[in-house]
Amino acid sequence: MDLTPLRPWLVLVHVLAAFAFLAIHGVSMGVWWRLRTERERTRVASYLELSASMIMPMSVAGLLLIVSGILAGIAGGWWFDGHWWLWLSIVLLVIIVGAMTPLVSIPLGEVRRAVGLPTAAQVRAGIVPDPADDATIDRLLRNPKPRLGAAIGIGGIVLITGLMELKPF
Repeated sequence: MDLTPLRPWLVLVHVLAAFAFLAIHGVSMGVWWRLRTERERTRVASYLELSASMIMPMSVAGLLLIVSGILAGIAGGWWFDGHWWLWLSIVLLVIIVGAMTPLVSIPLGEVRRAVGLPTAAQVRAGIVPDPADDATIDRLLRNPKPRLGAAIGIGGIVLITGLMELKPF
């Protein structure tokens, strides 16, 4: 099937999916930024629940972003025609996604447990976690890893956008 006539539409969907992904992801980034100074348990828990509520829409936008990008690459003939910017963009995306788990997801999961928010598995099992003391929560909220994760994410998106727009090689 020749996707060439669909290329402008696929690129449009790809760009719109990127906007949606970043906008939805911005909620979680804003939550993390606010949690750096918030110490009131119920507010911390509310912020974390808001962030968690964005996971599904963010995942859908991310999947649409990846699928439309692959199809646009096929339609543009960029996969196997010496367009290394496409491959480097994919490598950068894998690095960014790989960095987010240890630098952001795990630290925020530790805060969730510390304030007594159950995981999905705990909810199914009827387990209510014991909240941690204030000093532990404060220590977890001061973790510098999410800051590094944000820098990698933002820097990576800037690089990927530059590669896609400039197509330097």
